[in-house]
Amino acid sequence: MAPYAGEVLMAFSKWLRPVVSMLVMASWLTACSAVPQPAASNGQAGAPQGGQTNGTPIKVGYLADANGTSAPIAAGMHLGTDLAVQQINAAGGVNGHALQVTYVDPQSDPTQASQMATQLIQTDKVDVLMGAVLSSECLVVQQLVLKLQVVYLPTFGCAAEEFSTQFCNRYSFRFEPVGRQQLGPLVGYIVKTYGKSWAMMYSDYAYGQSQLRAYTDQLGTLGASITLPIPVPQNEPNLAPYVTKIPTDGSVNGVIINGLGAGDLTRVSLALGQYGIAPRVQVIGNSGRDVYGGSYPDFLKGSVAAPQPYLSGQPPNNPYGDTYEKGWREIVQKETDWANIFGGADKALPFEGYIQYSAMMALKSAMVSAKFSGRQDTEALISALERVNIPLGPDAPGGAIMMNPTDHQGAQTIYVYRVSGPQEEELLASVPADQVPKFNSCHV
Repeated sequence: MAPYAGEVLMAFSKWLRPVVSMLVMASWLTACSAVPQPAASNGQAGAPQGGQTNGTPIKVGYLADANGTSAPIAAGMHLGTDLAVQQINAAGGVNGHALQVTYVDPQSDPTQASQMATQLIQTDKVDVLMGAVLSSECLVVQQLVLKLQVVYLPTFGCAAEEFSTQFCNRYSFRFEPVGRQQLGPLVGYIVKTYGKSWAMMYSDYAYGQSQLRAYTDQLGTLGASITLPIPVPQNEPNLAPYVTKIPTDGSVNGVIINGLGAGDLTRVSLALGQYGIAPRVQVIGNSGRDVYGGSYPDFLKGSVAAPQPYLSGQPPNNPYGDTYEKGWREIVQKETDWANIFGGADKALPFEGYIQYSAMMALKSAMVSAKFSGRQDTEALISALERVNIPLGPDAPGGAIMMNPTDHQGAQTIYVYRVSGPQEEELLASVPADQVPKFNSCHV
């Protein structure tokens, strides 16, 4: 799940809504505790389904963390990736080779991530490596693939800028826009609309610290600042001491929360309502409505969501988005165990798997261009990944996808929106992929 979307009545209603919100959250955490467990230590996806594939399969190893608050992210990884692989194989695979994905669960542990990645590469002989949720995991895996010379693509998560700004290497590619790439249009909007003084709650580890720096830099260009940084330990059970630090006296113009990891982001957004902070304070960067049982809580109405590369109905009259959503509805009906992590197939929204889907489609596009058939073609695949430039279409149904060959950091069309109702979002801005800022501070 990605950092996405956002949102008091009278007397009894004011008391009841936080209780309902916490019940929704409790049911979500219960679902997380019942994550589908593949047979043995891994699961596979990718059997051909009607296309003509006659070569040996191309093997993809996928680190899909499914523990605790990472469960929704793992669900999106499985659903989005499996949808892409299903479509690719049904159309004949990649150059006549079926894609075959092996999933493992490193439990959000960098040591396990490194060990499992090593096993996937050296024992299972995968041709490409994908996934890992926490920045601490993917930064370790990034250095490992440099040593073992295998292409690696994190998909969702791994949002620390440092992956591309400090530690870029020849074998690592990231298509998800992160940090400052996402924040330009969002920061411009919130400063112009609400003001220049902000509180920010962020996870006190690599991702959150990276987001704090990114917001600080972007706000600074507009004469604005984070006047009250609030670091939150990862998975902190008692949020009250942190949430109640946010002043409601007008001394800050709002609170930014999309420096929190996915599970913490959801819990904090609910706690803002529970302790009466929202809607008294403008909220920036809350979760999507799937984690609230399919409808935004009333106290988050008017909140501005974290930017994302997919928003249903955007761009208007987009048949490729319609086709993607049709496929999404089919895959969540088919893989009900993963859909149930979101509360059922009807609660699993298309954006939850889009970044994972688009990463696999971009990889497929590069594999086709490189005539890739296995690890022996890694150099050709690297060259093809560096040239990825996919317009809005079947492989990029949300908007264009591009890769910067300098640091291997990609870009996608970005949408900024706010919550306008229980199940409604209002588009505030869209940024084409070729206008998304580049880092260019690291050279592969």
